[in-house]
This record gives sequence, C-alpha cells and structure tokens, in this order.
Amino acid sequence: MITKTMQIGSDPQVTLTAYIHEPSAELSNIDKRPAVLVFPGGGYRVCSDREGEPVALGYVAEGYHAFILRYTVGKKDVFRQAFKDAEAAMETIISHAGDWHVDTEKIAVTGFSAGGHLAAALGTMGR
Repeated sequence: MITKTMQIGSDPQVTLTAYIHEPSAELSNIDKRPAVLVFPGGGYRVCSDREGEPVALGYVAEGYHAFILRYTVGKKDVFRQAFKDAEAAMETIISHAGDWHVDTEKIAVTGFSAGGHLAAALGTMGR
C-alpha cells in the first residue's frame, strides 16, 4: 500500500492523506478500485483523529482506496472554506485517478458530525 499526505491549497493545515493499494500480479483482474473520501468530524473546530485513519483503514481492508481530508477548521465562517477544501480534494483524487487506479465512477464520500455535513454538501452542491 502506498500512503502519502499532500497539502491542499495554501494552508499547510489542510491535507489529503491517501491510502492507495498497489497493483498486484495476483490480482491482475483488478485494474481500478472504488475510493472513499473521509471527512472527520469535530464541529468545524478540529478534525477528529478517531474519525479519520481508523475509518479509512476499514475501507482499505474492504478493497477501497481511501482518502482523508483534514479541512479548514476553527475560523469564523469556516464552512465556506471547508467546502472549497472538499471540492479541491475531490478534484485531486479525480486528476490522479489514472496514476492511483481509482474508478472515477465509484468515489464515495463519508463523514461524521461536521464532516457528515460537509459530505452531504459536497454530494448535493459540489462541482
């Protein structure tokens, strides 16, 4: 598995961590995998660690590529920027889909508390 963390935008606190299955000769029938983008909760004040990596690794164990977005938190009117972070994270996943073997027709989002709100907003209002 490849694990990498990359900055999204100009804020060094906003990161996308990727857990990507490497291609395997034993699984030659799997060219692309579904993916999930995880938004931890935390009331837009923090991104909860317990709602990030443990959730992502559960999806990885089921064969998904998983991504965790640590979005903008703690600022006044933070939702607008967090939503932009979420769109940028999705665009990053889609733009690297070929390299990461992501099936762009099978990308899910999930979140908890504020992250659930962000996931619902991305699914209904996102580009």
